Amino acid sequence: MDNDPALTPAIIFSDSAIRDPVTGKLTLAGIFQRFQSLKIPFTSPPFFSTVFVTNIGGAIESLPVTMNIEDSGGRIISTATGHISAGSQGERIHVPEIAFPLPPTTFKVAGQYKAVVLVAGKRLGHRVLNVTTPY
Repeated sequence: MDNDPALTPAIIFSDSAIRDPVTGKLTLAGIFQRFQSLKIPFTSPPFFSTVFVTNIGGAIESLPVTMNIEDSGGRIISTATGHISAGSQGERIHVPEIAFPLPPTTFKVAGQYKAVVLVAGKRLGHRVLNVTTPY
């Protein structure tokens, strides 16, 4: 369907995300692709996962959006929620950016984890988050 929400091809991990209250512009600082730690298990500092949801149409009062970090077995090890509201969405061509603040997250083993995006409980897509050691 042309009016189903869709995930654009971007999930961005960063150390911080700041939205200017006047312009609405989002600034991401410390963008990264993976966590690297000398010791596993590893607990990350708080971080952000920013997603872009597109192709949303119709009147929306509040649409729940969730970011889950899952281990290789599909177990949720960290989660954050947000929403898209009528005030933050607009025309269908508008692509809201949702910066999820994730708490310190414990990664028990090195390997691949998934950052999974859900809109209204429907899984839209994911991105791999690697946790590595320098060895």
